[in-house]
Order: sequence, then structure tokens, then C-alpha cells
Amino acid sequence: MSERGLYIHIPFCSSICTYCDFSKFFYDEKKVNEYLDSLQNELDSYSIDNIQSIYIGGGTPTSLNIIQLKRLLKMIEKYNKNFVSFTIEANILNLDEEKIKLLSDYHVTRVSLGIQSFNSKIQNIINRHHSFEQVKMVIALLNKYGINDVNGDLIYGFKEQSKEDLLNDLKLFTSLPLTHISTYALMINKHTILGNSNYQEVNQEIYREYYDLIVSYLEKFGFKRYEVSNFSKDNYQSKHNLLYWNNKEYYGIGVGASGYINNVRYDNTKSLNHYQKGKRRINEENLSDNDREFYHIMLGLRLERGINIDEFNTLYKTSLLDKYSEKLKSLIADNLIVIEKGYLKITKDNFYIMNFILRKLLF
Repeated sequence: MSERGLYIHIPFCSSICTYCDFSKFFYDEKKVNEYLDSLQNELDSYSIDNIQSIYIGGGTPTSLNIIQLKRLLKMIEKYNKNFVSFTIEANILNLDEEKIKLLSDYHVTRVSLGIQSFNSKIQNIINRHHSFEQVKMVIALLNKYGINDVNGDLIYGFKEQSKEDLLNDLKLFTSLPLTHISTYALMINKHTILGNSNYQEVNQEIYREYYDLIVSYLEKFGFKRYEVSNFSKDNYQSKHNLLYWNNKEYYGIGVGASGYINNVRYDNTKSLNHYQKGKRRINEENLSDNDREFYHIMLGLRLERGINIDEFNTLYKTSLLDKYSEKLKSLIADNLIVIEKGYLKITKDNFYIMNFILRKLLF
């Protein structure tokens, strides 16, 4: 596997979203400085080379002050010589012109904005507060400094959210000069603010109705679904995330990060205290050939194009269609999976039940 990515997790935020289940902490200048020291130590522990894409996620990377953000970007500058994509996640309210210029100076090519919704009801529930005009201004500044590849996150599935509310969000999203939209159905996890307050999810029928609405609406505005939850204009797919879905290797650096290197999948601790003491990895999975095949199928079928059958057969020295012949016969008969132009893929109208299909095929 020659293509590799680099993911770096910045767990600090100026405010905490009520649905967030990622490793995150309130911003503290001293703690951030100490964390950057630990990040440097972890980066130095690897012989990192041949990086195709870099992704800085969180948390909120742009919650760092300008000095800390520059230190972070300088820390990873030596890894971005051959990259094709360099993404950073950002909060609209702490991404100003000075930081945007800095991102441009360090060759960031893509920014992912945590918009989520423009609806005041939803914003109050999730603890996000920004206006359409603020988002529009930030994107204009990004474009001014040559960062034209901009993603917007959209969240849906609140019990307070009507179909008209979702349609209005979609109208506003598609009126912005975005190149990519990532969509997320609200899922309530334990230990989140919403989970602790016993907030209830809507029923599956509403999730399905809203998902189908999103797919059909975005398609009309040139945002093609290429992965179950991700939509892009032509040639603006997330190159970093495609590494994940194509079962390529990547370094995961930072508290709560996950990685896949030298046939080992691993998870880092979510404890900031442990991470600062150098106690990083908490889980490691050494993959057998069967494990690698499993991940290839599970991740590859998330893509609308599906799995390249010849590539799979060559990679694992097997026959995908023969190995899963009985299960595939049933899934194909039920029009859940199709073989088309050398690819095995989920049928267009059944992506919403992808997990059901994967269970049928893999278990």
C-alpha cells in the first residue's frame, strides 16, 4: 500500500457541541502548548513518508491561537511535500482573516466548516451560533486566499426539525459557493450533553425520509453522492476520506485518533492525561488476510461506485464473487446489490440500509 494519509487530532474547542462524541476539551492555552509538545513526540516516533493527504480534525483546530496554529502547521510542514490534499476543520466563529492567510501560507487546500444548520431552533439545541452572512463572509475570505475547496457539514434528524426546516437549510447550503457537503443524521451517544439529558432520536422512518430528500435535493444542484453521507461537485471528493474508504493506510496522531499502518489498526487513548505521559495506544489489531478483505468490503461498499472486483481479486489472490457467491445471489435477487461495469455495489436506492446489507454479506 503505497498511498498513505496523515490524520492529526486537535481535541480543543472554545465551546462544546451537545451531540459531539469525539475526544474534546475546553480550550486552555497552557494545555494546548503541552499538547503540541506531545503531538511532536508522537510524530517523531514514526518514520512518516509518502503522504498523499493530510487532515487536521477535532475538536476545533481553529480554536488554537495564531501562534499555536502556526506552530502546528510548521510541525507538519515537512510531510506535505507530495500531498494532493490538505484539509483542516474549522469553526466559523474562530476563523478570521489572519488565520486564513496562515492556512494559505502553509498550503492548506481544503477547509471543512462545521455549519450544521442555519435554523435557530437547531443551533440552540446543538450549541452552535452563526449566521448565514458570517458563513458567506468566511468562505469569501477563504476564496480570497486561494482556498476554493470548501466543505460544509449538515446535520439532520431533530425532533424539532420539520421537513420545511430541512429544505430551508438545503436551500441556504446550496446557495453558498461550497464544493462539498457532508451530511450527518443525529445519533445520540452516551456521555454527550444530549445523551446525558436523555434527548430522544426521531424514528427511522423520518431519518429515511429526510435522507432521501437530501439526496434528491443536492443532486439537482450538482452535488453528487459518492459515499453514503458525502456529496461533492465534480472532482471535489474528499481525497483524504477516500483513503479510508479504499482501505489505504494512514497515520492517526493525537488523543483519540485512530490509525492503520503496516497492517495494524490502532486506537489512541482518549485520556489527555495518559496521552501527555506518552501512554498512547490502547488498542491494536494485527490484520489477517481475511481481516483485510473484511475491511475492504465494509468500507468499499460505502462508496457509490462500489468495489473494483478485479482490483480486489488481485490484492487478495481470491475471487470476490466466488467467495461470497451464496450471499451475493440472495442480495442480488433482492435488488440490494448489483454488479455493474466490473464493480460490486449497493443499488442506488438502498444506501440508507447499507448496514443491513453489510450484515447480510459479511456475517
